[in-house]
This record gives sequence, structure tokens and C-alpha cells, in this order.
Amino acid sequence: MSRTPSRPTWTRELVELAALCLAAAAVHLAATGTHALTPLPVTLITLGTVLLAAAAIHKSRTRPTPTETPPTTPATPTPATRQTLWRLRASVTDTPGRLARLAGGLAALGGDIRTMQVHPVPGGAVDEVLLHVPERVSRWGLIEAVESAGGRDVVVALADVRELDDVPTRTANLATDLVKGRTDLVRALRALLGRVEVRWQEQEEPGTDAGMRLPAPGGGELVLERPGGSFTPAEFARAAALVDLAEACRSRLRPTSRTARTTDGEDLTIRAADRGDLGLVAEFHERCSAAARYRRYSSPGPAPGERGLQRLLTPTLGRSLLAVSAAGEVVGMGNLMYDGDTGELALLVRDDWQRRGVGTALADELVEQACELDLRTLTAHTHVDNTAIARTLRAAGLKLVGVPEPGEWRWARDMQHA
Repeated sequence: MSRTPSRPTWTRELVELAALCLAAAAVHLAATGTHALTPLPVTLITLGTVLLAAAAIHKSRTRPTPTETPPTTPATPTPATRQTLWRLRASVTDTPGRLARLAGGLAALGGDIRTMQVHPVPGGAVDEVLLHVPERVSRWGLIEAVESAGGRDVVVALADVRELDDVPTRTANLATDLVKGRTDLVRALRALLGRVEVRWQEQEEPGTDAGMRLPAPGGGELVLERPGGSFTPAEFARAAALVDLAEACRSRLRPTSRTARTTDGEDLTIRAADRGDLGLVAEFHERCSAAARYRRYSSPGPAPGERGLQRLLTPTLGRSLLAVSAAGEVVGMGNLMYDGDTGELALLVRDDWQRRGVGTALADELVEQACELDLRTLTAHTHVDNTAIARTLRAAGLKLVGVPEPGEWRWARDMQHA
């Protein structure tokens, strides 16, 4: 393989010229002798010396600065830093550069802002941020960074990855779930507004100053509170619209019902119940024996008066189902009360319809609704002498898990591994 000749440089040419001058001077001296020294060899020697000195100076000035040789093998990549998703909310003044200061303070902690909402309020704004930060950053570190950037009333809480959806998408999904019965209003409000407390009350309680009050579909009112922070006008409008949608679903969408058959061939209709069924449900309870009511409520019945029955029939507090005979009489009632991811099932069947499969039909429907609501655990409490309901619960997949009180059994089913 032939080599490509190197490109000549000024240093090399000066050295070659100096060598030529010195060689010519040496030949001349060899021919004439040193005794016949003439100006020519002296001039050649001097010129050669000057050229050598110039070559040395030029080489020192043009010598490249040594650099580190890059490693021949790639460096081992460092493992990714574990991240935590936080929801951050703070009040800020409406001044130029406020967002830049807030973003800079969070960036200094290694924060990666995923979504941000700005809620205008009188005298400023409320910023709500979802961000990933390294796992080492604590809640108090986030609060300190926001306060240093001019934030006030800072609220920081761990967030769920499902909250990364933008607000319009999340709202549309919640509306769809409401219409299809995959969620309820309370759970939808919590998903829409973040970490809020939602409670139901029959009527306004004097002396309370709650953050938001909304009429509950089916009766009563909903009280929404956010620890450490108030609601903005935009959030109030979104929550009110969601409540209106839930009310429209109740009044305009026909409740789904299904047909079941008892073990002796009688047809039943299993349907949802609400406060409009108060008269039917009151008559049903009157036709149940005191013993049957005691096994259901551990007392002579629900709370005294109509209010106790109304709570059972309030959609905001849970699901209620009725088993209606072909004659239009209520012969059984099932309730699914839930809070968060845990639900409790309860059944009451009229004495003359017991051991005919009425409780099984109600339990199967309530278990299906618990699956739609994505509940993790379904529980029930029974008296030890209620062998009929024990068989019904076993058939619905619940298992005996304990004895919380003397004479009482506790049943449970893991809905996530059913």
C-alpha cells in the first residue's frame, strides 16, 4: 500500500535550506582550505545558522496543543434517576416573570413539569402543576422552592399517573364514565379536582363555611373541601357542569334493568332504586319480619323515620337495587356502599321470598357493578345464624375472613384477582 506524501511545512523548508547553505560552505572550505578563507563560506555559514534558528522558532510557535485521547470504549451509562410525580398548587401575584421564577425554582431541583394550569383569581392567579422530580426531593423541599419563587398557600401532594391527561381529555373521559355507569359523581369530582374531600349531607348545616356546595342528584347536597387551598371560579364551573351531567343522566337515561328467575320459576325484575321508590321500599320493610330486619341492620331497621330509608336510596351514597315481582311488589333489596376502593354489600329479602334465589340475583348484579366501579375489595357482615345469606355470599365469591364481633361474621372478596 503506497503512502500519501506528507504536506511540506515552513519548518521543514527552512531546515532544508539551512542544510544546503551549510553544505555549500563546507564544500567550499574543503576545496580552498581554511587558510584561504573568503567572505563566501562565512556568509553561507551565517545564513545557514540563521535559517536553523528561524526553523526552531517557527516550530515552537506552531506546535499543536496536546489534547486528551478519547477513550476507545464507551463509558458505562449511569442508571436513570428514579422520579416521583407530584401535584403542586400555589397562589402567585400576577406580575411579569412569575412563571419563569417558578419554573426556575423547580428546575433547580431537577423538576420536569408535565402539565400546568393557570387559574385567574382576583389579585393574581393559582398555578397548578404536575411534575416529576428526583425521588430524593421531599415534599418540604418542593414547598420551600415554590415559596422562594414567590408562591403562597402552597399545597403539595403525591399524584397518580392517570392525572397526566390534559383537563379536556380527563373531563370528557369522566363524562363518558358517568353516562355508562363506570363511575359515580363523587369519584368523578375527586378525579377532576385532585385531592379534595367530598361529603354528602341532607341539608345545609348552619355555621359551616365549606369551600364549595353543590346540589346532589337525587337529594341533599355535596360539600367539597380542599385542605390548605380554596377553589377557583374555573374549578367551580367544571364541578357544577359535572353535577348537571350526573343529574341529566338520572332524569333522561332510562335505568338499566334485567330479568331474573327464582328457583321455582317466578320472574323478577332487578332494577336500580332512588328516592322516588321511597313508598315501595317503606312498604317492603313493613312486610319483612323483625328478625329479618335485625339480621340486615343489627337493629329493628334503618334510621328512624323516612330519613333512614332516604339515605339508602340516595345515589350519591351508593348503589341500591330492588327485586320486583311480576305483581309489582318489592321482594328484595340490595345495597352497595363504598368509599374509595372498598365496597360493602348488604341484602334484605322478604320472608316469604327467602331461599328462592332472590338474594343470589341481587348479589350477582351488585358484584358486577363493583367490578364496573373498579373496586379492589368487596366486604359483607352477617350474623352467624344467617345461614341462607352465608350460602348466597359464598356463591358470589366472598369468603369468610374473620369474626369482628361476637356472633358476627365478616366476608370479603378480592376483586382485582377474581
